[in-house]
Amino acid sequence: MKIENFIPKEHVMLTRADEKHLVIKEILTMLEDMRRIDSAERFYAHIIHRESLENTGIGRGLAIPHIRTETVNDLISVFAVSRNAIEYHSYDKIPVRYILLSIVPMEESTKYLYLIGMISWIFMDEKRKKPLGQAENRTQIYNVLKKNVKMYFDIISKKNITEMDSIDNLSGVPSFNLDLLIRLDHLYKLFDKGEKSSKITSKIDELRKIVDRKSLAYYERMRKKSLNPFAILEKNACMGCNMGIAPFYLAQVKESNNIAVCNHCGRFLIII
Repeated sequence: MKIENFIPKEHVMLTRADEKHLVIKEILTMLEDMRRIDSAERFYAHIIHRESLENTGIGRGLAIPHIRTETVNDLISVFAVSRNAIEYHSYDKIPVRYILLSIVPMEESTKYLYLIGMISWIFMDEKRKKPLGQAENRTQIYNVLKKNVKMYFDIISKKNITEMDSIDNLSGVPSFNLDLLIRLDHLYKLFDKGEKSSKITSKIDELRKIVDRKSLAYYERMRKKSLNPFAILEKNACMGCNMGIAPFYLAQVKESNNIAVCNHCGRFLIII
């Protein structure tokens, strides 16, 4: 995939806005002028309401204001770079200079998940992020995005477990199975260290019978690939591979109370 599949070049902008509401208005006005949306005021009201429910300043100078709506048929996203720092009350207290505003169709989440995943990946590394702040015009910003997006998809295309594989394979698996898998993993580690008593093997067999089949099969694949199939989620990043996780995906997982996995390394995510 290419950046053009998510953000067209004309949807990249430089701004001097220094307040949250001003930059959101500026982006939406541009979209209205381009006839991508019918009413900047209406979308502004929706996005500001969404912001009042949950701050979308996700750290490292990035904010991702967004809404889901039935009034658009395809993902509309704008990437803006501000010359001025914007106080966004992000959890890391770093002012925002980069804004990814998205209008997401109600029935289209996959494309948005990919977009958030790759933008988060860029911002997880200062070397990838820095050229965006040094860019002097739209073309330079777009070229930086294009280079990093290509790198991102080159990396994930080499992995056996992709984001959608991970989500689909464990779709609907309740999160309590994660506790069972952690207990099972502990027993396997004891077994691997030589504690092969009948008590250990009996407990392993017992747990294997009650763990969900899909999550057990997934765990066994991950166990062969990694010394630790589990990772803590901290500040929207997997601590196993230090890659950013799409907030939209995490919100879905938390709402559904299902198992979550990292779309980069495939580890089970422990959300604390």
